[in-house]
Amino acid sequence: MQIAIIGSGRIGAGLGRAWARKHAVTFGARDPADDALKQLCSSIGARAATVGDAIAGAEVVALAVPFGALDEVTRAGNFAQKIVIDCTNAVGPDRNLMFGHTTSAAEQLAAKLPGARVFKSFNAQGAENLANPVYDGVAADNFFCGDDPEGKRVVRQLIEDIGFEAIDAGGLAAARLVEPLMLLWMASSRALGTRDVAFKVLRRK
Repeated sequence: MQIAIIGSGRIGAGLGRAWARKHAVTFGARDPADDALKQLCSSIGARAATVGDAIAGAEVVALAVPFGALDEVTRAGNFAQKIVIDCTNAVGPDRNLMFGHTTSAAEQLAAKLPGARVFKSFNAQGAENLANPVYDGVAADNFFCGDDPEGKRVVRQLIEDIGFEAIDAGGLAAARLVEPLMLLWMASSRALGTRDVAFKVLRRK
């Protein structure tokens, strides 16, 4: 599968390292010739391109940039029919979510990308879990939500390709529930004194 990852910070790079084992990964960047990005691409077998070119050649686009950069990214290419995974966190200066019960950052993004198939996922875990989501033989959970059934199958597979168990939280409106998990993950990490923290849903057989 052709995947564009917009952003090569800790989350973007972590997704790239994991997906490059099975998929063709292109990082979209303002400066594709950046030395650190070139080194990352060389180490995992990925490539770098402008944001517009990366989007144009992709079936799936993962947005792993600061929330404030999304407007620039949405203007950079044509997202029609693309599966778009919103990995961002919309957090204001008060360290609270900018959106709450009546909408979500992912729903706001979808409104800016008519024709795209927008999903929320990969916003509520540290990059450490992208490198190794298995704890004592148990796969951590990763939540996702979106409205497109075919796209859901793809997103589920991409989550499982990393090693997580995928939990379908419902339609895109469920992003109102998935997005606050980032705050819970951060609070749990601080309380436990480690970033090796992940969520797990337990079910009785």
